[in-house]
Amino acid sequence: MAGEYGEIDSRLDYHRVLGESLDIVRRILARAPTDGPMLRINKQLEAMKRWTDGGREPTDNERRNIDVGLVAARELSETTAEISDLTEKLLILNNYFEDWPTDARASNANDEDSDDD
Repeated sequence: MAGEYGEIDSRLDYHRVLGESLDIVRRILARAPTDGPMLRINKQLEAMKRWTDGGREPTDNERRNIDVGLVAARELSETTAEISDLTEKLLILNNYFEDWPTDARASNANDEDSDDD
């Protein structure tokens, strides 16, 4: 993995990782439909998808209203491979969505870039 956006180097990568995350969350919810943190994560991922479908750029307010990375860090303590993978994806999705960088910036981002904003 690269810098602050991990495997996300473009909008195409963002949509792929978002889709993968939604798939994982839906599988977990199929097994545990009342899991509070997963329901919250699912709701936020669905909003991220809605706000970015068809090339739409999320508004500043929409970008500030997403905290899936924080939810993952606080609530997902299970150490299965599936949860670890989801947590990693949610952290980078949250960073990417919050910053909403151009493809050029995302592909060149490293951890030091976050101080330049």
